[in-house]
Order: sequence, then structure tokens, then C-alpha cells
Amino acid sequence: MRSGNWCTLDNSAKIMPSMTNNLKTNVFRLTCSLNEDVDTSLLDDALSDALKEFPMFLYVMKSGFFWHYLEKTDRIPKVELESTNPCEKIDNGFLFRLSYYKKRINLEVYHVLADGRGALEFLKYIVACYLNKKYAIKCDDVINESSEYEKESDDFKKFDKSKYKIKLNKSERAYKLKFQKKDDAITDVIEVHMNVKDIKDASKKFKTTVTIYLIAVYIKSIITNARVKDLNRPIGITVPIDLRNAFPSKTSRNFFYTISIYYKSDGIDKLENIVGVVDNQLKEKLRKEKLQELLDTYMVTQKLFLIRLVPSFLKDFILSKVYKIAQRGETSVLSNVGVVSLPSVYEKHIEYFTGLMSTNDMQLTVVSFKEEIVLSFTSHFVSKEIERTMIKFLSENAKSDIKIISNIVGDNNG
Repeated sequence: MRSGNWCTLDNSAKIMPSMTNNLKTNVFRLTCSLNEDVDTSLLDDALSDALKEFPMFLYVMKSGFFWHYLEKTDRIPKVELESTNPCEKIDNGFLFRLSYYKKRINLEVYHVLADGRGALEFLKYIVACYLNKKYAIKCDDVINESSEYEKESDDFKKFDKSKYKIKLNKSERAYKLKFQKKDDAITDVIEVHMNVKDIKDASKKFKTTVTIYLIAVYIKSIITNARVKDLNRPIGITVPIDLRNAFPSKTSRNFFYTISIYYKSDGIDKLENIVGVVDNQLKEKLRKEKLQELLDTYMVTQKLFLIRLVPSFLKDFILSKVYKIAQRGETSVLSNVGVVSLPSVYEKHIEYFTGLMSTNDMQLTVVSFKEEIVLSFTSHFVSKEIERTMIKFLSENAKSDIKIISNIVGDNNG
């Protein structure tokens, strides 16, 4: 619900405050790397222009007695030189941070405000405004055609068909990664840059999609580095699903849910078998009626009278417990942001896009742009064996040249 200069949190956002900590800040980062170093003054102007088109990014979170909510501020944020570690808590008074370093423009967003798709549209608009100023580009192509109302719409409510019936699916207990955690709170990042065609060709050998292929390779890499006695539980990969692919939505707010893919090791774990399991589960869980059922199940809980009367601090406590229970079914997360596209007049000034997400342990985020696909691992584990295993496998089986960029001291090849 929106009223004047404030609005309620959407369904996905409501749980975020309760599951936020120093490691899992629920901040995600999208980065655009240009061909030339960033001009700070032009980027500041571009941000101001973009905020006129995306005013919802001027909302800040407030705490009410029953729920947290968003309220619009009159303050205008400034571009910062990157000085924080990736996906650190945003403490500039807003729910997003725009920073730069050399050629890279980083947009970091607290998940309460928007999801990856919504934030990507905002970043694309910022980049287009910046390049217009930098190179005096005149482009008639529309970068974002949605209205302010459509951008700020809570489409969970728009497409809700729930009738006070809750259908809960019992989640399995999944294998948990058992590596030693680092002593600090810095998120380690390993970016793997590859040719999109090479990954597509490797996927075609198994008659599957890039997403399914990468989930399968990720699962196999996890199994390779697990003790056999620990594999009595299945590998559970959480996959965020953009609901805009199933429902006609143009919102820039959160409009996603997560599904779980489970694979139980058979001791052999041929990749084609893993691909088949992942493919069957995704096809079933991505059916429109299944997504509608999932949306309705989560929406009906908000409507229950007793839950609505619970104070926000108690809701946060309860939701944090619910989240911990749900985490039992998760080994790791793989998020495919998808293919980023802009008019060619802009694309020629851009090298690549990347994405990454904060995590308590390890996560993989995938972004494609032009001929390049970037796999970004984020981790709080000392060991990087899963990452190394997957990189080696892709290098050998996708027959692709690989470039690695990392913020880990002594491990940066970029």
C-alpha cells in the first residue's frame, strides 16, 4: 500500500530486517565496468537525473509499531569513491549506495527496497545518463518505459489470489557446507569471466539451458569437495526466480521468490544425471500455477488477523526463527540475474556487468552482457576449493578462456 510519501514493505522485503546480520547484510551489488575511468561529476549528475525517473530509490526504511515501512526523503545522495568492502551494510542514510572505482560503477542496494531486476533497470538508466553526458550521445531508444506508478507498485498484492488457505511444502534438510569460516567479516569475491558462446555450447551438449547447466556443475563441484559420509543429505540449491517472467509486471520493487533444487548423491554423480534432476525439478516448480500457489501461500500469512496485531519487534524475532528453519534446506544459492542489454550506442562504451550478493557462507551470482558471462562467487570460507573445482571443470569442459578477478590478496589475476 502506498499513501502520500510512504508505503508498506512488499512481501519479500518484510522478512529482510529479521534475517540481516554483519555477514548477510542483504545488500547486493551490481557493477558496470566501462571502457574508461569514471568522471565523478558527470556520474553525480547522472544519478540526479536517474532519481527523477526512479524516485522510489529515495525511500528510507522506518519502524512502525506493527510493521517496518518506507518513507520518501527530500535528501539527495551523492556518489562515493568506493571505500567499503563489497555488500557491506549501507550506512549513508539511504537504502542504496552508488560508488565508483576506476572504470567501475557500483550500485549496492538493501534488498528491502528492490530486487536484482529492479536495481538493474536503475543502474542501466544511470549508465545511459552518464554516457549521454560523457559522449554527447543522442539516443531515441527508451531505456525504461514504465511509469512511476508501475515502478513503485507492490505487485505481490496486485497478483495475489489467496483465500486464507495455507499450503506449506515440507522442506528437506540439506547438506551444509562444512568449511572453516574466516576471522573477519570481509566478503571474498572471485569473478570468473568467460565467453557466453562457450557456456551455451557446453550446455547444448546436455540439451539444457545455461542456468540448469551451471546449477548442475555447481552441485557437482560441491559434492567433489564433500566427505562421502556427509552426503547422506541432498545438496539443496536455492534459486531466486524473477516473477516478472510469469506475471506482467514492471515494478522496480521486489517481485521474486526462491525455489529449492535438491540432488541426492548416488556415489557416481555423472553430470548428465545431475542435469536431468535439476531440469525436471525446475520445469515443475516454474509452472505458472506453481508460482501462483507459492505467491498466494506467502501472501495469506500477512492477512491473518492475529499476525497483523503482533508488534514489529516480535514479528522480527518470529521471522528470524522461521528463516533459520528454512535455512535447513539450503546448501548454497545460485542467482542468475540474466542477460543485460542496452542500445548499441551505449554498449560500445561498456566492458561488462557483474552482480554479487552478501552471504553467511557462499553464493554464486551470474550475469551476461554481450559476449561475456561473469560468474561471481561470494564467500566467508577460508577454503576456495569449490570455486577452484568449478572453474577447472568449466575451463576443461566449456573449452573457454577464463579471466579471474578477485579481491583476495594474492589471488587476483585481473
